[in-house]
Amino acid sequence: MTVETTITADGAAAYRLSPVLDLAAAEPLATVLRAMLPDGPIRVDGEAVERVTTPCLQVLAAAAATARARGIVFRLENASAAMVDAIDDLGLGKALEGDR
Repeated sequence: MTVETTITADGAAAYRLSPVLDLAAAEPLATVLRAMLPDGPIRVDGEAVERVTTPCLQVLAAAAATARARGIVFRLENASAAMVDAIDDLGLGKALEGDR
């Protein structure tokens, strides 16, 4: 899995997710997000995502919840249609509500 990181004008770390977020990508994604949470705010760009599995969406939902609990902004932006469909299919819209 490739996670491209950039810094936005407001100082937020922005992560561009790879097109395939499968089971193998879940742990590396969790590691990257866990490491970057203390530096927040965090923006995750899902525009390139073509396929996403439940474990990766759970990682994103957990990171969003952890960020909110710590007062850190966490935004899922530009979610692809495939990502939005998967979020809705799994009922994770509430977990990522306000974050996309």
